[in-house]
Amino acid sequence: MTKLSQMYDASAAGYVLGHGKEELERLTQQGEFFRHFTESVFHNAGLRPGMRVLDIGCGAGDVSLIAAGVVGAEGQVVGLDRAPDALQAARNKVAAAGWSNVTFVEGEIHEVEHDRFDAVVGRFILLHMRDQAKTLTRLKQALKPGGVMAFIEMDLTTASVYPPMALFDQALGWIVECYRKDGVDVDVGSKLFSLMSAAQLNPLVTASTRVSAGETTDQACDYLAETLRSLMPRIEQLSVADPNQIDLATLAQRLKEQARLDNSCFFYPRMVGAWGALSNMQ
Repeated sequence: MTKLSQMYDASAAGYVLGHGKEELERLTQQGEFFRHFTESVFHNAGLRPGMRVLDIGCGAGDVSLIAAGVVGAEGQVVGLDRAPDALQAARNKVAAAGWSNVTFVEGEIHEVEHDRFDAVVGRFILLHMRDQAKTLTRLKQALKPGGVMAFIEMDLTTASVYPPMALFDQALGWIVECYRKDGVDVDVGSKLFSLMSAAQLNPLVTASTRVSAGETTDQACDYLAETLRSLMPRIEQLSVADPNQIDLATLAQRLKEQARLDNSCFFYPRMVGAWGALSNMQ
């Protein structure tokens, strides 16, 4: 028996956004934002019907469901996470979608048979790891010879708005400072090629940026405000900002009003996808 928790937890920095109801809803919205890019990375990485896939740090299950759609009913997806609330949300989504071949494992408790996976995938998980290179090396143990590893990460500091908006810059700055004080790597996307190369995975890399303008700017404002809402406990604990200064109750509306006044165009953080195959000799 191999404990997947040993692969996942050894280098974890912790998920600073928590797993409350509002955060799980934000994750679902985030999952829709980046669904198409995630599907594209998985297809390019070589995921195909019949594969058995491990989704590391699966959270509320959005990536697991995307993988299930790629590998089909003849394949299998196992999602691993340490948060029971997130896993329950994931199980509810899977049940609603009618998938019977997607299962979830609470990483700090359960054990999984020592067979290998055809692919290991993850989205927005390496940024929470203290030692990303070590994590990737350990995850190789879960791959069959010739198996595929595919990860999607972001470069948070690349998020921007045009014309420039002081309120947006301030809100993004609070998020970045909070993450950095908590040991989160806010720009790990740019490092994916080097990290996977060091793990001898010979990676290929692609990138994409989601853009919101016109009628969709409200989505960008809400997403930014909800991210801050999830981070507020840590923002206060780490003395990043005074809650009165942030004024979370009015933040989304203030962002929207400024966006309408400026006819703003929002650029989400750059998404980077990288994938590589384990040598048949490894």
